[in-house]
Amino acid sequence: MGLILLLAVSVSLDTLGIGMAYAVSGIRIPWNTRLLIALLNGILTFCAVAAGGRLEAFVPQRLFQIGGAAILIFLGGRTLWNALGENKTADYDRDASHVLEPWEGLTLGFTLALDSISAGFSITGYGEIAYFFPCFTALAGGIFLSLGTRIFCNLRRINGIGGGILIVLGLFRLFCGGS
Repeated sequence: MGLILLLAVSVSLDTLGIGMAYAVSGIRIPWNTRLLIALLNGILTFCAVAAGGRLEAFVPQRLFQIGGAAILIFLGGRTLWNALGENKTADYDRDASHVLEPWEGLTLGFTLALDSISAGFSITGYGEIAYFFPCFTALAGGIFLSLGTRIFCNLRRINGIGGGILIVLGLFRLFCGGS
C-alpha cells in the first residue's frame, strides 16, 4: 500500500507545479475546476488500471513487471529532463480571463492524467490494491493543485524529486518484483 501511495504522490507532484505556475501568472483555478481535474485524473487512471488488469490474463506477469518498470523509469527520466530544462507551462486559459474555467480545465486534466494513466498500467500485477491508486492520484492531484495556488517555491526542485522517486520505484519493480 505504501508503494501505491508513494507512486500516486510522485505522479501528482506536477499538479503542484502547475498550480504554482498559474498562481504566479495571476490565473485563478476555481474549486470546481480543481475538482473536475482531480476526478478526471482518477477516472482515467481507474480505466488504465482496469485495462491493465484485463490484459494481465493474456500477458505473462514478468513481461508486465519489466514493462511497468520501464514505464516508471521513463516517466521519471522525462520528469527529471523537464526539471533540468526550461520550465514552461502551457496556457490553458483560452479566453484570457485569468480564471481557468471547467471547460478549459478539461484539457489540462487530460494532460495531467497522462503520467497517472501510464503509471496505472505499470502497476498491473499488484492485485486488488492497485485499485486504490486511482483514488490516491485523484486525491493527491486535487490537494497538490489546491496547495500550488498558495505556495511558491522552486518548481524544478519539486519536479526533480518526483522524477527521482519514479525512477527508484521503477528500479524497485524491475529488480524486486514490486508487489
